[in-house]
Amino acid sequence: MGLFDIFKKQKKFDLPEMYNGIISKDEYNIIMEISIKYHNDNELIISKIDEGEIVTDIDGDEQHRYLDNLVRVLASNDKTIWNELIYEHFDKLKPNPSALKYLYKDYEYASQFLRVLLKEDTFNLGDNVENYVHRIDFPKTNTFLILEFEGQFHFVRKDEIIEWDKTENDLFECAIQNLPEDEIEVKEYEFGEKFTVFIFFSGDYSASLMLDLRNRANYTIGKFGTLIAIPTKGTAYAHPIDTSNILELIEILDPTIEKFYNEDPGNVTTNFYWNYDDKIQIFPTEQSENGILISIPKDLINLINETE
Repeated sequence: MGLFDIFKKQKKFDLPEMYNGIISKDEYNIIMEISIKYHNDNELIISKIDEGEIVTDIDGDEQHRYLDNLVRVLASNDKTIWNELIYEHFDKLKPNPSALKYLYKDYEYASQFLRVLLKEDTFNLGDNVENYVHRIDFPKTNTFLILEFEGQFHFVRKDEIIEWDKTENDLFECAIQNLPEDEIEVKEYEFGEKFTVFIFFSGDYSASLMLDLRNRANYTIGKFGTLIAIPTKGTAYAHPIDTSNILELIEILDPTIEKFYNEDPGNVTTNFYWNYDDKIQIFPTEQSENGILISIPKDLINLINETE
């Protein structure tokens, strides 16, 4: 009996709205079928299936396995290898509680694995976000402290760092310094025949690196600071602002930012940001009859008017 024969007997899942335009309802159900089979094959208990997530019970602990990144990866690959990709994805999520327990007892050893990840403020960890070590750097996002260990991201909880005896600020400083710059490729482009934009590409940390432009990429800092877009964790845009016509560039970039956000794994936000003197402000948006209107932050307008 083949996969599609089994599939006909299973409950059909509705396509979550967030996946509209990425995969079809039938494709989503194929993904769910293979995912459920993986958990059955590995004798993992599924306690709940919700929109875009599978919740498992592992040794009495509830683990939320979100499908967002997986769906976007599968959408860009041939269906003939979906089964393999799905099994590889969940294999990476196998917990190693004894190793993690050791890390939370030995900061000197654990510190090498500290990183930060940016997520949209609607990102659901299956628990109150206040239980996790996080802060807000880019408005409408959260910067999470994580441990990248054995190919997995572990979002660090506040009750787990007690024995480290470090302030959260110290932990973030260490984690940002640890960002693997050698894994990030930077390309320089010209838009509209006059705007220089640096695009950062990586698997996971392009958006995170935008927190350390002064030390990692000071060439992105212009007279009036930097325009930043972080559509996904692995794609970030940075433009040194030297002129007042920044909205012209935003109009050019906006469709591409939307495309990355909607189609690539690890989406973060479609908002644009202004970084000046290590302070980050959002470009305000409002809904109009013609769509979303983006405006320049007042402080940037004042800065331009004062110096021009």
